[in-house]
Amino acid sequence: MKKLIALLLVLVMAVSLVACAPAANNNDAGKATYAIVCKDASNPYMARMVSGFKDACKALGIEAIEKSPETTSADDQITIINELVAQGVKGIAIAANDAAALKGAIEAAKQQGVVVVTLDSDTEGSQMFVNQAGVKEVAQVLVDSVADMCGEDGGEFAILSASSTATNQNAWIAAMEEILKDSKYANLKLVETVYGDDESQKSTDEMQNLMTKYPNLECVCCPTTVGILAAAKVVADTADCKIKVAGLGLPSEMKDYVGDDKVCPYMYLWNPIDVGNCAAYMIKALADGKVGAEGTSFTADNTKTYEVLKGDTAATQIIVGPPFAFTGENIADWANVY
Repeated sequence: MKKLIALLLVLVMAVSLVACAPAANNNDAGKATYAIVCKDASNPYMARMVSGFKDACKALGIEAIEKSPETTSADDQITIINELVAQGVKGIAIAANDAAALKGAIEAAKQQGVVVVTLDSDTEGSQMFVNQAGVKEVAQVLVDSVADMCGEDGGEFAILSASSTATNQNAWIAAMEEILKDSKYANLKLVETVYGDDESQKSTDEMQNLMTKYPNLECVCCPTTVGILAAAKVVADTADCKIKVAGLGLPSEMKDYVGDDKVCPYMYLWNPIDVGNCAAYMIKALADGKVGAEGTSFTADNTKTYEVLKGDTAATQIIVGPPFAFTGENIADWANVY
């Protein structure tokens, strides 16, 4: 009987220990987890960004996961952020679909000790924006591209953007509008800005509508990789169409459309792999307390030194690098990279 009672006591204690133990999550094994949340799950630019993020996490000895919405929905991103916090991730990098809507979810995440940065597109509440290139620098090369492609006489041009709430797109367009006030661009006329929501079919439809609505259109500027590909295909497939396409594109997708004698003489971008890579290192730097106030510099675990700059939406930002030009001469080489 005494042996039976002792056995029962042991079993009760074991059950009690299990009940009192904290719920297991993906950090209990001693390996932190960082997550990346893209604008949507099907964007090829975002896919390259994710690969860079995961490569950096691997180098840091950190587990990496991606969890992105099926569409460019801020509400879906909020749900995902909340789920990630509940899972116990230590850091989240977000390519935001809205400049303000995510703030509440981000603030709640930070209160739980989660480091939150933004990349590609910023939003309120982010601890740092990993900016692929300076807003003014991007806007300037886009305006100059349009001016060059329209020629000395200038003419009408339109902008085919991503979603109407995308903070990076809106910031570039606003900066373009300011640059266009300079008298040197007086012969350029921006007739309309339309939105393809970074969806291939909708971007194609918007491009076709622009061509019908503005028969004198000289150029369409697309500060979105999805939009520029859709616009280039429409122009290339339309007989005797003289419209030029400018903007930001992936070389692997645009290699057949870029060149002096093609619909897109040249375009710009940066390496999205580097942007994703940098975001992971920024989470680590913030978690380690390496990042100081605006105007200071720090060296991340990737051995690169970054200056902390004033942010437009987030309090601070760092710049990954300047826009890079892809031409008929170099695009084939870069198409093998991304």
